[in-house]
Formats: sequence, structure tokens, C-alpha cells
Amino acid sequence: MNFETMDALYTKLLKINHLMSLSLAEIAKEEDLNPSELMIVLDVKNNPHTDLQSVCERLGMKKSTASKAIRKLIEVGYIENHVCESDQRKVSLVGKESTCHELCKESTLMTTFKGIDDPKYDVDMILHSLDDLLEILSKRSISQEEE
Repeated sequence: MNFETMDALYTKLLKINHLMSLSLAEIAKEEDLNPSELMIVLDVKNNPHTDLQSVCERLGMKKSTASKAIRKLIEVGYIENHVCESDQRKVSLVGKESTCHELCKESTLMTTFKGIDDPKYDVDMILHSLDDLLEILSKRSISQEEE
């Protein structure tokens, strides 16, 4: 692959990242959250009784960042933490339906990807191409871990 093609790919990925960030920021602002908090709320709603470590792994967040956001989300009532009765060290996170019933992954995705149902877009091909790209990028990170 030549440099121009790689540069075009890189530039498009930066634009996609920027547009996704803008979309998430807009949705988060409607809920008085920042984008990281929004992602945590959505993750906890979709993975009830999860824990901090699992949230961090799924979202690619640092533990300290996620922990701070989760404390705020508990304080403002978006999520609850449940302490395990048999092992008080274990805490699970659950979304509070009363505060975030409108906020769900489906509505967030529909807002983010308006117009995706247009037949001119080959969504299956986009998904396949993104899978290929993830595989390419994963090979790089795996080889760095082996060094």
C-alpha cells in the first residue's frame, strides 16, 4: 500500500473519530453528562451487575477516570452500586431506570447514525472493512506487547 492511501485512511479515521465525539458530546450534553459519563451509563445499562474493571475493559478507559465518573454518576442518580452480601469487596453497578429510561444504546445509536437505512450505504461492507481495519491495527498492538 502506498503512502497516499495510508494517509487518506488515517485522515478519514480522524474525521470519523471527531464526528463520533461530536455526536456523543451532543447527546451527553442533553443529559448533563460528559461523553465518558454517557458511555459508562450506556455500558452499565447494557451490562447490568457489571464491575469497574469490566467497564474499563469494554470502554478502553483508565480505571481512575472511570472510577471518578462512576462516583459522580452514583451521586447524581444515574447508576447504583450494589455490594455483594457474601463478599463485601465485590461491588456491581446497575443503571437506575427512573433517571435514564430515555437514555439507551438504541436511541443513542439512532441519533448518531441518522440516515444509515439509506440504501446507497452498504452497511455490511462498512462493517466488514472496519473488521479488517481492527484486525490490522490489532496485529500492531499484539506485536508491540510481544517485544
